[in-house]
Amino acid sequence: MRNEPLRDMVGGLDDGIGPNLRERRYACLLVGTIARAGSRNRMRITVRNISAHGLMGECAYPPRTGDLVDIDIPGIGAVTAHVRWGDGQRIGVEFDGPIDPTLAFERNRMLTRSPLQSAH
Repeated sequence: MRNEPLRDMVGGLDDGIGPNLRERRYACLLVGTIARAGSRNRMRITVRNISAHGLMGECAYPPRTGDLVDIDIPGIGAVTAHVRWGDGQRIGVEFDGPIDPTLAFERNRMLTRSPLQSAH
């Protein structure tokens, strides 16, 4: 018997959630902005995966591990988070509170729907 759903939820790879708990992540390609908390210098962040408690993204000048950041995510809005890890231009952040990651997909689905798709 294969336990793929269980495998997707159990792990613990620098996810900021805990050593033995890994929640569902949604693979995505979202473009938002990020800034160190209190800074007006915002930069682009490309979100590669997102969950209720964090995300993994890429930015040109990533903040350091431990930094408090403000992130604006399309469909979700402004979120405060802490950087938990960094690897080159990739960072992993943990949100200060849970979000509903599916909101980002609902917004994108509405923006990309053409009249031909909705006619059926």
